[in-house]
Amino acid sequence: MSDAQQITLIVDGEETKVTTGTTGAELFFERRDVVVARVNGELKDLDQELPEGAEIEGVTIDSPDGLDVLRHSTAHVMAQAVQQLRPDAKLGIGPYITDGFYFDFDVAEPFTPEDLKTLEKMMLKIVNQNQKFVRRVVSEDEAREAMKNEPYKLELLGKKNNAAEAGEGVNVEVGAGDITIYNNVERKEGTTVWCDLCRGPHLPNTKLISNAFALTRSSSAYWLGNQKNQQLQRIYGTAWPTKDALKAYQERIAEAERRDHRKLGVELDLFSFPDELGSGLPVFHPKGGIIRKEMEDYSRQRHVDAGYEFVYTPTSPRDTCTKSQATWTGTRKACSRPCTWTRNSTRTAPCESPARTTT
Repeated sequence: MSDAQQITLIVDGEETKVTTGTTGAELFFERRDVVVARVNGELKDLDQELPEGAEIEGVTIDSPDGLDVLRHSTAHVMAQAVQQLRPDAKLGIGPYITDGFYFDFDVAEPFTPEDLKTLEKMMLKIVNQNQKFVRRVVSEDEAREAMKNEPYKLELLGKKNNAAEAGEGVNVEVGAGDITIYNNVERKEGTTVWCDLCRGPHLPNTKLISNAFALTRSSSAYWLGNQKNQQLQRIYGTAWPTKDALKAYQERIAEAERRDHRKLGVELDLFSFPDELGSGLPVFHPKGGIIRKEMEDYSRQRHVDAGYEFVYTPTSPRDTCTKSQATWTGTRKACSRPCTWTRNSTRTAPCESPARTTT
């Protein structure tokens, strides 16, 4: 083999010679836990050719970046299942998030818990088909043709040049550089069974997702996070490298729910949140009042011990302060501004405020 047929790479810190045209998949063939490659600091699909002189690092599925890719690919599988279940569903955006992923859909009816169970089964079927994620670089015209039945994707293509400022999740789909579409390719026949506008990268295949995923809940969400836009339906999920890791995560979530102060407060008869008052406004019951008083007394004593004195301000100003039409915008902030005190720096407190004693 001549030198002209080889290139030099820096692989995990070591210089390595490989054949021109070598891909990440070929380079990391013996490392089954590597799912993407970091090429000169940028994550790339394993099927992309590696350039001369590049610094290459294998990214494993259980690393932070590997988990992001796993969850992003799982979001694609979920979207594919949704469009099988509801062929009229239009695709929004589907990024990875902390410990999971979500995908937004424009559908006629909200998703139900039964829908999520059905979708999980459909997703597992797709996973077991071992479909390949295939990256395809396209022109804008080609992208518009491929996404002609997806109005939200067409809108995203128009935001390519300012993706970072265009709205929630836009830069997952489009941005600087090539426009890319990811095809889900059926392995036996080699046919594309689903595709999406996306910047990637993705897992080499769906089989790597295994059965370590779950759909957790659904909710409504505004397109691009803007309440002036269409309200879509969002499905949340989580994905992990192993079933044991998924179970451990689910147990952590269950424990957090058991310790949720909002749940415990109601169960222990400490406080409640009457709908008449508004969301997040607690009414303390006698037991909760005792706990609150103990905490307030402790806080006051600590301030006194530190040399503060207390001053008090009204909780409500005159009606003229809040109802004056001419000055409402300016005085609203002044009337409701909390008190402040200084001890090395300005701090904010509610209506009861200690003031530092000076001599």
